[in-house]
Amino acid sequence: MKKDNYHVLDSTFAQSLTNIIAAELNQNIIICDHHGVIIAAFDRKRISQVHEGAANMLSSGNIREFSISSTDEKILKNVRRGYDVPIVVEGRCIGVIGVTGEPEKVALYARLAARFVQATLESNSRQQKLVQALKEKEELQSILLYKIIDVQEEERKKISRELHDEISQSLTSIIVGLRVLSEQVCGSKEQKFVLEMRDVVSKTLDNAHRLAVELRPALLDDLGLVAAAQRYIENYSRQYGITTDINFSGLSRERFRPEIEITLYRILQETLTNIAKHAQATNVKVSLKKTRREIHFSITDDGIGFTPKSLRTACENSSLGIYGMRERVALLAGKFTIQSSEGAGTTVTVVIPLQNTRDNTININQ
Repeated sequence: MKKDNYHVLDSTFAQSLTNIIAAELNQNIIICDHHGVIIAAFDRKRISQVHEGAANMLSSGNIREFSISSTDEKILKNVRRGYDVPIVVEGRCIGVIGVTGEPEKVALYARLAARFVQATLESNSRQQKLVQALKEKEELQSILLYKIIDVQEEERKKISRELHDEISQSLTSIIVGLRVLSEQVCGSKEQKFVLEMRDVVSKTLDNAHRLAVELRPALLDDLGLVAAAQRYIENYSRQYGITTDINFSGLSRERFRPEIEITLYRILQETLTNIAKHAQATNVKVSLKKTRREIHFSITDDGIGFTPKSLRTACENSSLGIYGMRERVALLAGKFTIQSSEGAGTTVTVVIPLQNTRDNTININQ
């Protein structure tokens, strides 16, 4: 059947039905379209002929069963003695099915054949409508997920700027004030307390800077993925004492679409965080390569790894980190894979096409 019309007989589909019915009933069968043209027949020579009996009935507007007599065979073109029944689906006549033979004897066969065709078409119609509804639902879910990610990233950017511009400035002013105060109370017992408070505020300022970078580094927007990723990996290596090897294949000045950059950056964050928490790794390799059509991004650790069963369990339980990474990549029509074995480390691989194949792409915080 045609894709955009559930109730138009396709010749290939009609021929397959004709073959089935003819074999089951052991009768010569034809199927005409809504103009009376034979589009399927047990006798293939009849295909493309205009069945004048069917054409006359259809053009009259009086949809009904009719028989073809020996006399009709001589008067009408391209007809044979037999019985013909309209194919009606959801109130519309979309064709005619005919069975050759004595009209009185084959009438029942013709009616059975018509019911079979109608039932098959209605079943296919329902199935295609369900498939279409599912496709539309999935598209709406993708659009909704894009918007959710867009809002999340915008909020991250806003909070990051507030931490960097407002809170950091306020904390810096407090540190300066405490330093001045410590000089004024120099030599007194209050000086120690003031210096301790200054150290607390300094640590808070460092934490605010770190949190601002994790939420949304300014480098990501200003200089792109490569610069932001390199800075993040360097800080990560210092913080956790894990050696990192970076291979960005000469992409130091390369910029990608904003939605690609933020997706790969979030995957880098999530994966490295998981490695620090669970992998017991001493070395991590991060690779970013670009071909004519795709971006290849991978993160490999030498940690304890995990079994395929534990990975399946994590995925089945919709682990937020794995689920989030997988969904982000899927929205870019990419591929996300995790390979691991117990005692042999883990590799997370992402492949994203440079040309977005989705029609409803929403750029994330351009």
